[in-house]
Amino acid sequence: MQIENKYIKRFVCLTLAVLASACSTVPEKLKVPAQTSLVSYQQASQNAQKVVGEKARWGGVIAKVKHKKEFTMLELVQYETYSSSKPIPGDDSLGRFRVYVEGFLEPKIYKEGRLVSALGTIAKPEQGQLEEQVIWYPVLKESQIYLWPKESKVRENDYWRDPFWPYSSRWYWNRYHHLHPYYIPKSNNKRSKKSNASKRKMIQ
Repeated sequence: MQIENKYIKRFVCLTLAVLASACSTVPEKLKVPAQTSLVSYQQASQNAQKVVGEKARWGGVIAKVKHKKEFTMLELVQYETYSSSKPIPGDDSLGRFRVYVEGFLEPKIYKEGRLVSALGTIAKPEQGQLEEQVIWYPVLKESQIYLWPKESKVRENDYWRDPFWPYSSRWYWNRYHHLHPYYIPKSNNKRSKKSNASKRKMIQ
């Protein structure tokens, strides 16, 4: 029992360490110095003129892409983010914002529905129209962006997966059964041998 408890404690410690690193890891191009003050989307949408020139890091899902000669504009639906800066898609959003990136972004890759996080300098808000509604967009310029990879089908269909855990729950169960082999059911071959032996005794 003591040996098993040691395995369990080690496994829990390893799990917590991996979880902590996975939750806090910000993509390299979106990192800022430790003491940098970042403006939230809510602050920018409420006091846009007061925060012009300050740094911000926001996340969202692409709703529109517009290409110009020297830059690409991404219009994003804002979402709250994990500590890693990855957007958390859902039914709650404070609005939309625009991100300006130098150069050309491939529209087949940067397309509607993809998750993006952006680090940039807040510029003056821009007025736009969404269907019949006139709205003001908070704006990030001189931006660095990170396009989050699509999740694999295994992860999409893994309903037991925790969003903070970077691996499929199948990894946990495989590892758990490896440490506790007595939980693994007996193979069908052994069962079939026993059943055949019992049948022979009955016939005799």
